[in-house]
Amino acid sequence: MKRLLVILTLILATTTALAQDDKKEKTEEFNTVREFKNRVFEVQYRSASELYSTIALLGSGFKGSAMSPNFQMRTITVRDFPENIAAIEEALKRLDRPIAARPEIEMRIAVLIASKTPLAGNPIPDELAPVVKQLQATLRYAHYGLMTTTVHRTTVGDGLEGSGVADANLLGLTPKEERPILYRYKLRDITSVTNTERPTIEIRHFEFSMNVPINVGTSIQYQSVGFETPVSVREKEKVVIGTTTMGDKALIVVVTATSMSGGAAGS
Repeated sequence: MKRLLVILTLILATTTALAQDDKKEKTEEFNTVREFKNRVFEVQYRSASELYSTIALLGSGFKGSAMSPNFQMRTITVRDFPENIAAIEEALKRLDRPIAARPEIEMRIAVLIASKTPLAGNPIPDELAPVVKQLQATLRYAHYGLMTTTVHRTTVGDGLEGSGVADANLLGLTPKEERPILYRYKLRDITSVTNTERPTIEIRHFEFSMNVPINVGTSIQYQSVGFETPVSVREKEKVVIGTTTMGDKALIVVVTATSMSGGAAGS
């Protein structure tokens, strides 16, 4: 009988302890002492979604707290403890600031065709004459023609792309052989370095491609030509960034980059 009483006493003590622990946990889960505060922060310069993703971890995460961005109203509404709201306010003061304007860059892209024999087509413009003179001194081609020249404007951090149809006559094709010869180019991750005597434009990825018809005996076969390379161009300097052969000719790409932030014009 005494043994049974001892067992019942232990069970009762254990049950009481568990009930007290459960009551303690519930007291901690549902806060009844500290009060939440509400605050609506107006977003001035940045995106509400970008700021929200940055400051979300500054909330307490306590049950009943909340943080909600409103993209249309440009606000972030917070319900949390005062110290968390203060931390969020301080972070927003540092992050929600005017975005510096990114300088604009003008890119001039010229595509030349080089040949050992005279070419029929567009003559070389005067501005590219010094480049052609250097090419004639270093390459085995004596004649050059202009396939295309384009001007683009972009901003630092962005890129650009373009495409077109090459002049079949310039490539030495007869009227019967004429068919669309498409070319395309892409420039990605364009940045500007100004800590030198002359600003430098960095292009992390420059891609040029074209399918060229080549005479092979009595038939024509298409040859894929092009290249991918990083490029570094000093302000207003004409740089040969790619040379690729196609039969008895060569394709050459020349690039000039000019930062427009100071109002300078390309040369």
